[in-house]
Amino acid sequence: MGLFKSMFGGGDSPPPLIKIESPRDLKPGDMLKMEFSDQTLISGQTLKVDDQLFYDLNANENCKIVSIMQGADQRILLSTSTINPERPLELAIAVLPETVFRIFKHKKFVAIFEEPDNTDHRIKRKISVDALNELQGFVGDSYFQERTNEAYYSKKDCRNKTIIESDWTAFDYKLMVSDDRQHAVRIEVFDGGRTDVYLIAYLASNKIEEYWPA
Repeated sequence: MGLFKSMFGGGDSPPPLIKIESPRDLKPGDMLKMEFSDQTLISGQTLKVDDQLFYDLNANENCKIVSIMQGADQRILLSTSTINPERPLELAIAVLPETVFRIFKHKKFVAIFEEPDNTDHRIKRKISVDALNELQGFVGDSYFQERTNEAYYSKKDCRNKTIIESDWTAFDYKLMVSDDRQHAVRIEVFDGGRTDVYLIAYLASNKIEEYWPA
């Protein structure tokens, strides 16, 4: 009987409950339900953590947990941010160069890379909100350059305190923040020239309606 209980969860002591209180507590397999929002891609959707990445961006975000979510029409990167204290929930989607240049003027966007000594770049959206379709709610009107520095990412969990220096990969990090601090464009440039661009929306924490641990 003791073996049966140990295999199938019997016995007097129930297994400890796992409580998720914020995106920082998420692990692969966990799920959450989004409230309705301006971001049509994730509004009202149930999302599941498929994988996670970990970032050291600066002193305020030296263990940033980024959960890669499934359940929408494309991958969503969910995390928390210090950019807007009233909207600490960060939702990001990756975009290809042709999409970037559909939203922003080519010359203005490329200048961010071609003039690295200039840390006061600005970019503006050049198309209407109605033309954004799946990008609805992820693009602001006008952005300024808030950060440009070396940063690091890892596939090992920085929350367990055992991650070492060689587990981190360096990249050039640039962040363009909208004037109302509700949106951002994150740019990651890696050795060899690979460049990843993400459109970010900052939301209130209560836009996550419910969590379900795996």
